[in-house]
Amino acid sequence: MWKSPTPPPTGAARTSTMHASGMKRRPRPSGTPWDGAPDSDLTPAQIIVRDCHRDIYGYRHAGASAAGEADFFNGYERENCPRCGSGAVVRDGFDSNGVRRWRCRSCGRGFGPATGTIFEGRRLPVADWTEFLLEAMSFDSMAGIARSDRRSETTPPYWLAKLFLVLEGVQDGTVLSGRVQIDEMLYPLALADQPRMPDGSRMPGGYSRSNLCIGIGCDALGLSVFRAEGAGKTSGARTMAAFGGCIERGSTLVHDKENGHNRLVRELGLADERYDSREIKRLPDRENPLRDVNRLCFLLRLFLDSHNGFDRSRIGGYLDLFSVMMNPPRERMEKAAMVLDRAMSSPKTLRYREFYSKNPS
Repeated sequence: MWKSPTPPPTGAARTSTMHASGMKRRPRPSGTPWDGAPDSDLTPAQIIVRDCHRDIYGYRHAGASAAGEADFFNGYERENCPRCGSGAVVRDGFDSNGVRRWRCRSCGRGFGPATGTIFEGRRLPVADWTEFLLEAMSFDSMAGIARSDRRSETTPPYWLAKLFLVLEGVQDGTVLSGRVQIDEMLYPLALADQPRMPDGSRMPGGYSRSNLCIGIGCDALGLSVFRAEGAGKTSGARTMAAFGGCIERGSTLVHDKENGHNRLVRELGLADERYDSREIKRLPDRENPLRDVNRLCFLLRLFLDSHNGFDRSRIGGYLDLFSVMMNPPRERMEKAAMVLDRAMSSPKTLRYREFYSKNPS
């Protein structure tokens, strides 16, 4: 009968160690419980789990050439210097990973295709970031993504912030037309931000003001928009600000009898098709004239709930991401390619230290 070898030693062999201060340090994402132990002390199962973890971690931290990054970056030309904006740039060979370099004749500085983008100063391959994109366009939490991908728990929030930068303005070109459904969804503010009386009790009539109002619209072509309208119930001005630039004039507005929609109907010359929300709630889904926008409200709430405790001041970023999830192209891989193109064509950058200096928690 096979006999299990002696368990590996503790102490130096463990990935969760004690700091000199006595505080327990977080295990390294690359580590295993058997680091430092000889194979002779491990079971066959422990060896294969350890080796598999190392192989996966090693692939994710491969250099640019190993992960095919050189071809990705070399597919994007730089016509202007990201440092000074000058167009007097010339090619200047390649770096050690085969990624093209340029030099600016105006300021004299060199740069690559990733300079000034979210990939500047990257320590992980773009393939890893692509995998994160595919996972972020889901209903998984950032903590769950970190656990499943063996990442440091500080990495997904930082990458999410960079993703929000890339997606700024992604909804600006969306125009709904034909039969357009709109509705509003209230989502709770963080408890610390909810209005309270001096004694700590809820402010009278404060339910609406304790929630963020999110305007949601969609049309029969499968396009949708998601707009943060601020705390509290919508109004004519808020509805106009949210939807005035993204609904085609002369369309038909399908909505409940919210008075805040009247100005939108009037100023855009929309055909007005309104329903009593209390009555249509009794209808089967297939007969509900607002079923499409109601479904988006349901999915958006699930998405935000999966990021429980998120900073409400960043609601715009979450809505932009959800917009990418809900709008064409249909396939997630096509969406990821669109975001990568956007990242390279609309350069924005965010340093790790800069992000965590502003978001220490």
